[in-house]
Amino acid sequence: MRFTRYHLWLALLVALPAGVDAQPASLPNEQVDLLRAVANAPALNAASRRTTAARERVNAAGRLPDVEVEGMGSRMVGPMGERATMWEVNVRQPLPKRGERAADRERARAAVSMSDANYALMAGEMAADTTMALAEAEGANARIRLLETQVGRLDAVLRSIEARIASGGGRLADRLTVQSRVASMQLMIEEERLMAADALAEARGRLGLNPDAPLPAFAAPTASDIEADEAAVVRLAAARTDEANAMVKMARASANPMTSVGVRFENERRAMGDENTLGVAFMSEIPWRSRRYARAEVRAAEAERGAAQTDATAARYRISAAVTRVDRAERLAATARRLSSETLARLNAEFDSMIRTAGVSTPMGESTILQTVEILEKSTDTEIQAIRADTAVRTARAGLWRYMPASQFQNAKN
Repeated sequence: MRFTRYHLWLALLVALPAGVDAQPASLPNEQVDLLRAVANAPALNAASRRTTAARERVNAAGRLPDVEVEGMGSRMVGPMGERATMWEVNVRQPLPKRGERAADRERARAAVSMSDANYALMAGEMAADTTMALAEAEGANARIRLLETQVGRLDAVLRSIEARIASGGGRLADRLTVQSRVASMQLMIEEERLMAADALAEARGRLGLNPDAPLPAFAAPTASDIEADEAAVVRLAAARTDEANAMVKMARASANPMTSVGVRFENERRAMGDENTLGVAFMSEIPWRSRRYARAEVRAAEAERGAAQTDATAARYRISAAVTRVDRAERLAATARRLSSETLARLNAEFDSMIRTAGVSTPMGESTILQTVEILEKSTDTEIQAIRADTAVRTARAGLWRYMPASQFQNAKN
């Protein structure tokens, strides 16, 4: 069998390592949907247009002045009736200051980087605020479900008490106690519903959606997704550093003299014959004032550069703090779930035992209703603590959107 070129290519493809020409790992579908919703927000569309404007300005940076043309004509009448006609043409090319064009182009490219970083920073803030609102809404809905379950359990106790009262064996005080607790829980449910509605309204407001528009599902990165050097806030500080470096060069270039070169042609017609003159011109300013101003601009740009570098350092500290916050919240939530599970097992067993005798007085004459309600309140508080711990984890993870690699937001925009 002949070993054709096709078989050779096939063998090479099989032999290549798996990572060669591999595409970067894609984000989960939930995160992709969220980023698309963020990218379609009106505020992000405006930021995207500002990025496009900054990119277009690069083509206008480092411009070369246009050629200047000057023409002049005159007619002379002498004392002896001598007449002469003269015309002159000057062509000048103003020259930019040495280093000015390159520095201007660097500044324009830094402005594009800043605009891209600002877009990613705004997208990260919007994604973080939106997912935090979604986490609060989900936490409120979880508490609503819990409270509705507890109201159902109290209703069972209330029906048992009313049945005993009807048979002459219960107490009205016990019924009032349970009814009061049911009313209190129903008020808590309404408050949680209001909180969930407010959180969803805030999420829609962040994304610029209509009140009845569907929202993306909650999605948030993990600590392993964060790369401090690629975060938008760090990239923005780096872009500001680049801009400051360009401004230093611009300031130093401004101390150089402005020059221009030109060509002059003159024609003079006299009775004795025509005279033609061709000359070359050179002009330069004396920058004895501008150099003092340039030194001040250099110092200002160097201060801006130092500020940008300090901002980058501070941003890395914030990123580290946000990542460790997620770790702490996850450990606390795991502890809360474990303790909640153990506590609820004991409380539920005690509640089931008490409900069978609800409304029945003990030999000491004390009612078990208050104990039943107290057990139910303890179990409710225990589960709410676990729900709040889980919500805190979601909120902490939502805050990581601010520090996701800027390229993720750029890819969502495209």
